[in-house]
Amino acid sequence: MRDLEYLRDSLGAPIAYCSCRRGYYYEDESFVIPGPQITESEQEMLSSLAAHYEVLAQHNRRTTGTFTELAALLTRLSGRPLSLSLKIHQIQRDGIIPFQAVASLESRNKSLNSIPTSLQPYYRGRNEEQAMIFEFYDSYEFIPALLASGLTFVITHPKWLRQKLIQYLDRMHQLHRG
Repeated sequence: MRDLEYLRDSLGAPIAYCSCRRGYYYEDESFVIPGPQITESEQEMLSSLAAHYEVLAQHNRRTTGTFTELAALLTRLSGRPLSLSLKIHQIQRDGIIPFQAVASLESRNKSLNSIPTSLQPYYRGRNEEQAMIFEFYDSYEFIPALLASGLTFVITHPKWLRQKLIQYLDRMHQLHRG
């Protein structure tokens, strides 16, 4: 009985009793129980994870279906718009100039011969110092691709991307501490 009182009094559910069926029902079938409330940082983390799995889905044919479904679920849970990758492809068609990032590899990775799969769509070559050059349209898709690469690197340019990466890692750390 407490559950019914909670639904009716706290959530405003239009509940009625049917003596013929000896049960309760919604008088207004359009009534929906509200979903869980999540914080802005939790929304952002779910969006980041969704972007991460979208990148993985694009680069691993064996698990594409699973990663795509997981990305869609995380996006829905975040309450944010769907499919970052579709927006990025639209931006590319509209002629907007991409951001450019320069990343130096740790000394043991400097002789890297092949580019990790997650970074291939962004890779544009190397500069004079042999640092890797990338182009991207959305940092929320690029950062998970960097992390999925498994490489140890330092973002040397732009500084705002380095700060965004640090914020991303801090959020991940905070979520996993508690």
